[in-house]
Amino acid sequence: MLEQQFQISYNMLSNIIKDVDEKQADFQLELAKNNIKWQLGHLIMANESFVFGSKEEGNLLGEKLGKSFSPGTSPESFTGVEPTFQELKGILNQQLERILNALDVQMDKSRKEPLANMTTFGETISFAITHTNYHIGQINLMKTMLTKLDQGV
Repeated sequence: MLEQQFQISYNMLSNIIKDVDEKQADFQLELAKNNIKWQLGHLIMANESFVFGSKEEGNLLGEKLGKSFSPGTSPESFTGVEPTFQELKGILNQQLERILNALDVQMDKSRKEPLANMTTFGETISFAITHTNYHIGQINLMKTMLTKLDQGV
């Protein structure tokens, strides 16, 4: 069931962002704390932690993405070394395959360190679906707002 939920969520997200370009992804709406690029990078970085834990436990992306996309960061703190939006799209697709291949093994493991009071990967993996769908909503909202701005609405 979780496998299907990840597939549905990642496919929905891929469909939403497929026609978003770098300029749109980098644009920060006046009332928003971040942009589409940050939302996508954060979602990828968070799911890496939810599913794979720390670097020692199998997290491949935390070091690469953590400084730019962790909670409390924003595009204002970008240094220019972040992946492009197109690169993030590719990472998203690769990550889905890794997640799907790891679910059965990870679900029964305990986390090395608790995350938000969750001590098992089963808990954080289940939460990952909720977190992913929240950020898909944010990305979709930002994309819709950008489209309306482009139309002069």
